[in-house]
Amino acid sequence: MPVGMRSFSLVVSLVVALAACESPMSRGTLDQGEGQLREAIDAAIARQGAAPLSQSADPELRSATQMPSDVFDALRERIPELDGLGPQGVQGGVGLDLGPNISGSSDPEVQLSLQAAIAAAVRNNLGVQGARIEQAVAETDVVRAEAAFDAVLVANAGYESNNVPPPPLDFGGLDNAFTQENNQSSFSTGIQKRLISGGTISANLVTNYTRQATTSIYDPANYWTNSVNVNMGQPLLRGFGSDVNEAQIRLARNRDRASLVNLRQSLLNVVQQTEVQYWTLLQTRQQVVSTAWLLKVGIEVRDILKKRLNFDATVADYALAVAIVESRRANLIRAWLNSREASDRLKLLMNDPGISVGSDALVVPIEQLVQEAIRYNVRDAVVTAVEQNPSIAIALLRIDDAAIGMIVADNGRLPQLDLQAGVTLTGQDTTGNGNGSFDGAFTDIADANFVSWLAQFAFSQPIGNRAAEAEYRRARLQRSAAVIGYQSAIENAVFAVKSSLRAVTTSYELIEQSRASRIAAAESLRALTVLEQTLAALTPEFLQTKFQAQDRLAVAYLSHVEAMVNYNTAMARLYNAMGTGLTMNRIDIDVIEGTP
Repeated sequence: MPVGMRSFSLVVSLVVALAACESPMSRGTLDQGEGQLREAIDAAIARQGAAPLSQSADPELRSATQMPSDVFDALRERIPELDGLGPQGVQGGVGLDLGPNISGSSDPEVQLSLQAAIAAAVRNNLGVQGARIEQAVAETDVVRAEAAFDAVLVANAGYESNNVPPPPLDFGGLDNAFTQENNQSSFSTGIQKRLISGGTISANLVTNYTRQATTSIYDPANYWTNSVNVNMGQPLLRGFGSDVNEAQIRLARNRDRASLVNLRQSLLNVVQQTEVQYWTLLQTRQQVVSTAWLLKVGIEVRDILKKRLNFDATVADYALAVAIVESRRANLIRAWLNSREASDRLKLLMNDPGISVGSDALVVPIEQLVQEAIRYNVRDAVVTAVEQNPSIAIALLRIDDAAIGMIVADNGRLPQLDLQAGVTLTGQDTTGNGNGSFDGAFTDIADANFVSWLAQFAFSQPIGNRAAEAEYRRARLQRSAAVIGYQSAIENAVFAVKSSLRAVTTSYELIEQSRASRIAAAESLRALTVLEQTLAALTPEFLQTKFQAQDRLAVAYLSHVEAMVNYNTAMARLYNAMGTGLTMNRIDIDVIEGTP
């Protein structure tokens, strides 16, 4: 093999060898802190009692419990009758009077199940749509980062004409006749590519055709000059290795993963907010039922006092009854407002074109409040949160980002040592009646008759290297901060799970307790009603006692509703804290890869 071809093959082999190299220095530095990082992460999990369960472990499930009440045993025979006293939950459904609306038109009602509300919110919520767009943008960032290593096709074409005056020469009194005109046509094309090792390689084909004209006594020939150039630049220390040069790709992929996690977090939040707002709407409608009932029975007592004026009721007694009735009427108006506001807030979360916020449609929740006891295991719930909570996944990605930054910063501490190498094969042809031959110019290239090559090194290193050392210290501190952020995310997730579980169990216990309170309040009002039918005279004091009994029953009724609503909303918050809210509602995220 000719020497020129051996040089050409050597350059190509060197390029191939360097294309897949990783930095031999930065990897060792990365591994130094890897053990400490893993220990810190494991310690953060173990400290919260969230160490992964073994496959053979059979965690004991506990059930939310309710303390027994003597009220039910004492009033067992009258419970159906007592349940019929006071506000009735069924009246909070279709046809509930919420007063006049702001437009003065009638209010169409839309019956809505919880699953339909969640589905509409997941599909149409503006916050979720924004998260979807951000996730799509992150996908394009990955493609853009990977495109930095795409090959680039280059081409140039040109024409140059030179008419150069001759230098002054003395030919024994004769004029200088050596004038020359040179016309050159050129074309070049090639490919340039950045390597993951940090270097660049280019291969070019250059073609020149030169036409020469002269007024001298000789007639120069026209000729073709072709050349093939292969050049490579490669850093050998700073900037060397795929782990450094692909850092932006890995960071972009992490941002893409983070955007998907953020989308999942947005969906989890929307699901939770929609469910909480759905039950809140149900609760506000029950407040309307309760205050409407209070107003109705209050008017009955007021009218009785009015009839007994100047008999055994004083003006002050009647005025107090009027004040109570008017106060209850004001509370009813406030309940109307709260219920309409809750309906619009649910429509705002759903963003459904069929029942927009601007419409007068009233949402009527038709779902029944869940009252079955939840079964749970605290340790299992914490482990699930560690595995599925989006905030912990984001914290892990930040640790990875910081580790990538530390690799790049560590490599930046190395001296700059660059290799520049290149080979040029040149051919020229002047045959063909003095005009040269295009094909003939490639003969010299094929035979490697004219070979030029270059190999050089360039070295530089800042004295003291303070900037690079400071950048590396900064990267290490950022990774430490990311680890602390991960530990904080775990602690916050554990707190959220335990707090939600505590709210679930407490609310479940309060369901039965508040029902006992409502039954007792209903018995008090029933007893007063029986007493009212047997008394010869209804004193103002007795009627005031009846007012108070009505208030107690209404408050107990709303407390019972609130306990059931709190139980259901606490479960929604628990599933959000564990990161299982989408699974519980049978919602899947399908990621469709974009076409570059």
